Amino acid sequence: MRLKLSILGLILFSIQHLYGYNITIKIQGASNTKFLLGYYYGDKQYIKDSATTDATGKMVFKGKDQLQGGIYLIASVDKALLFDFIVTEQIFSLETDTADYSGNMKVKGSEENSVFFEYTKYTAKIGADVIPQEKKYKEAKEKKDTAAAKLAREKIVEFETKLNEYRNNLIKTKPNTLIAKVFNMMQDVDVPETPILSNGIKDSLFGYRYFREHFFDNFDFNDDRIVYTPVFHSRIEYYITKLTPQIPDSINKAIDFLIQKTEQNKEISKWCIYWITNHYETSQYMGMDAVFVHMVDRYYKDSKKTFWVEDALRAKINDRADNLRYNLLGKLAPNLIMPDTGFVNRELYNIKAKYTMILFWDANCGRCKEEIPRLKDLYEKLNIDIAMNGKKLEVYAVSLTNVAEEWKKFVADNKLKWVNVSDLYNNTKFRKLYDIYSTPVIYLLNEKKEIIAKRLSVEQVADFIEKGIE
Repeated sequence: MRLKLSILGLILFSIQHLYGYNITIKIQGASNTKFLLGYYYGDKQYIKDSATTDATGKMVFKGKDQLQGGIYLIASVDKALLFDFIVTEQIFSLETDTADYSGNMKVKGSEENSVFFEYTKYTAKIGADVIPQEKKYKEAKEKKDTAAAKLAREKIVEFETKLNEYRNNLIKTKPNTLIAKVFNMMQDVDVPETPILSNGIKDSLFGYRYFREHFFDNFDFNDDRIVYTPVFHSRIEYYITKLTPQIPDSINKAIDFLIQKTEQNKEISKWCIYWITNHYETSQYMGMDAVFVHMVDRYYKDSKKTFWVEDALRAKINDRADNLRYNLLGKLAPNLIMPDTGFVNRELYNIKAKYTMILFWDANCGRCKEEIPRLKDLYEKLNIDIAMNGKKLEVYAVSLTNVAEEWKKFVADNKLKWVNVSDLYNNTKFRKLYDIYSTPVIYLLNEKKEIIAKRLSVEQVADFIEKGIE
């Protein structure tokens, strides 16, 4: 008997190896209809294949390479989701009908999907029981009937408890199934009782620290199927963007903590590195470019950690990081020495003022012509009592105008009395040092010449100074 099972196992392995994947799906009531096979990856869905049913509603999705394990979906050609299912086994069949795709599902050859659809049927039953109770609860709240509201709420909690018990039982009895691992990821870790400090007071931060440090205890980072589920992305996003203070140093520590846990699985590590890098590179919040630079230095410079990145792209990513690393918030602004309109060299570090603004502008730039008059008004307003308090704001205005005469004329015509300089031949490398690829660009420095804000509007500059941010 053992010999026969072994031979059958070898035959099944050979079939899977030879044919890759072969998934038969029959949908009664959907004859001669095209459907899409898709899969989840992070927070997005991608199309993998398509097939058209025959007169009986049967279609076959097949390919020579095996499918990556994870949660897949069947959608209509207009991309309306019909139902999800799980791919772990590469050869199996599903049969259902258009009346209730998940509720009437029959599975052959896939234990994973048998467990999955048993669960979906159970949730549908619980949902049907909960809906009338939610309606009663809403009506009772509107009528201010506290007794009825309490009763309805108790019923809802009862059904929610049943669902949680079902999930917990599935985790215990089918721990290796993907759905069990998804449920595990969804669960928050239990935080122990808060300890008492030596001064007799409870440690108020213990719960937060413990929750963060053990957030991933229920993740199976050895199973790359988890990244092909929508739950994985939502949990990672929550940990990085909500549970972690949005300060670059804190974010970078959280990232390294996560990536260290994923390094044993290249597919999971790849997704985490890619998503985090893209999220913070495109962030609209000032200062998050420090996270991007950290990602590049820690991961993209090492081809083993980012094995999927081609050399040409890696070079571009490194170059982008180099354009940002010199002008990160909190860093000392790179010094600049440029000639003014009288060809006298003016040094950025020699400026004496509580705040220094570096303005990169062009006399032929439409937006610059709109912003500079407003900036001039702010400059004069802030420096109205120089004799008593010294200069509150000085502007180090770097002209990118190609023709020197046009620059000088604009300065004279508009009576710009701040420090006006130009470096037509980029001898100072200011474009790279300050990541200048358009105009106008404004940096705001404190008295120590540290960068406290960048890429601001004139109104934002006024707000920063008014609030005394240093």
